[in-house]
Amino acid sequence: MARLLCVLTSLVGETRESAKFRTRGQIREKVTKGDEVLLRGLDGTLVGYASVTAVLPIGLIIALALDGLAGADVPLSAEVWLPEGDHDPGPPTPAHTMNQPGTSLASVVATCVVCGAKQPARPFAEPLQCPRCLAYLVVGYEQTQELGPNQLMPRPTLLIPLPALPGQIEWPQMCACCGGPAEKTAEVSTTGSIHQAMTGGALDFMFREIPAVRTLSPSWYETYRSVGTSGSGGPAPGWAFPLCGVDNPEHQDPVTVWTQDGALGFRSYRYHREFCRGNRLSDGR
Repeated sequence: MARLLCVLTSLVGETRESAKFRTRGQIREKVTKGDEVLLRGLDGTLVGYASVTAVLPIGLIIALALDGLAGADVPLSAEVWLPEGDHDPGPPTPAHTMNQPGTSLASVVATCVVCGAKQPARPFAEPLQCPRCLAYLVVGYEQTQELGPNQLMPRPTLLIPLPALPGQIEWPQMCACCGGPAEKTAEVSTTGSIHQAMTGGALDFMFREIPAVRTLSPSWYETYRSVGTSGSGGPAPGWAFPLCGVDNPEHQDPVTVWTQDGALGFRSYRYHREFCRGNRLSDGR
C-alpha cells in the first residue's frame, strides 16, 4: 500500500520540467533520489507522477525536487505518496456522501461523511463543521467529503466548543502541527476572537459562515486554569500540547483558545480529529 511521505507547503523554484517544494513531514529517511512518487490533491484528485531528483535539508525544512511536473501543475498542500511497486493501487479514495437538493438553487443538504448528520450548505463555500461529531466537511454541488486529514489551516480555526470539553483533557501524543513524534510540549495560547484573525483571502479557509459558539462566561477557560494551576502560577495540568522537534513558523501556535468565542482551535485537522476521538467528542469514526 502506498505510504504518505509529506505535504507540499510552498514552491521554492521551478523550471519547465521540474519543481522544488518545501514540505511538511519527515521524508529524508523515506524517499531517495530516483523514486517515483504520486501526487494528489487533498480532495483525492490525482495530480500526476514525478521522479524525485533531490531531497535537500534547508535548515529545519526539507525541500523536495520533482522531475516531470512544473510548479504550476501542482497545487500547494498536495500530498506526496510513495507507491510500493508498479501494481500498487495508490492511496485510498476519500469517502463521500451524495447531496440532496436544498431550499434554493444556491444550496444543498449535505450529509456528514463521518456520522450521517444532515444540514444545509452552500457548495464550495468554506469547510462546514458537522454539529453532531464536529468533523469538517468540504461540500460540492453533488457530493460531500471530509476535510483532508493532512490539511493545515493558516490559523487555529478548526473549533471545539469549550463547554463540550471534559474536565480532564487528553492530548494525543503526536505533534499538534505535523503529526510527527512528540518531543516537547507548549502551552496553549489565548486570543480574543476568531473574527479578528480573518482576512479577505479567498483561499485562507476562515469560517465566515459558521456561527461562533458563544457562552455567557468567556472566563470559563481562565477559571479552569486557575483551579488547576501549580504553585508557580504555570498553566493548568492538561493545557500543554505536544510538539515535535521541528522549529519553524508552521509549528508556532497550532493550538489556541478563542476566549470571546468560547472555543478551542486547531490548525491541523488530523490533530483536531484525534483530539475529538481521544476525548470522546465525536460519535463518528
